[in-house]
Amino acid sequence: MKKVLSLLVLALVLTATYLWFNPSEQTDPSSADRELLPDYIAEQVTRTLYDEQGYVADLIQAGRLEFFERLGFTQFEQPKYTLFDEEHVAAWEVTSQFGIWLPDDKIILEQQVNIHNVNGNELIDRIDTDNLELLLPSRLLQTSAAVKIIGKGFHINGIGLEADLTEQKLRIIKHLETVYANEQN
Repeated sequence: MKKVLSLLVLALVLTATYLWFNPSEQTDPSSADRELLPDYIAEQVTRTLYDEQGYVADLIQAGRLEFFERLGFTQFEQPKYTLFDEEHVAAWEVTSQFGIWLPDDKIILEQQVNIHNVNGNELIDRIDTDNLELLLPSRLLQTSAAVKIIGKGFHINGIGLEADLTEQKLRIIKHLETVYANEQN
């Protein structure tokens, strides 16, 4: 009887050990990380969208693009987004070190964000900040970070910015200082 009981306990222990360490049910450590890997990667990317009349509506360039389908976003390195005016001429270029394009046409730009006036006939030449949200197609810009606006003969420092590039309206959330250059010709 003792032998049968010992064999039964041994069988239960072996069965429990087998079920505990079953290799078919072990999770592959890399399968959990696959969601964090991009579905595809592209280098030196240019994306051009045209409007109904055949004019360029949007131009996006990036040094590197990583698309994450399961996570629902596209990540850019060194993105450059060109905005066009009503006459279909490039008006503003928005650049940064990194960017994320979300499915609802929202672009989040980070690190050394620069908004540069391309055609040179505006009061503002450049806007610098650390991060920026660009909402498409409404062409709204917003940030809560420190902002420096550089124009012809002045610069403005502030915190936070809301801008509508279609209406050409700009609002600084918290104004810190404005410095005017007194240039003599």
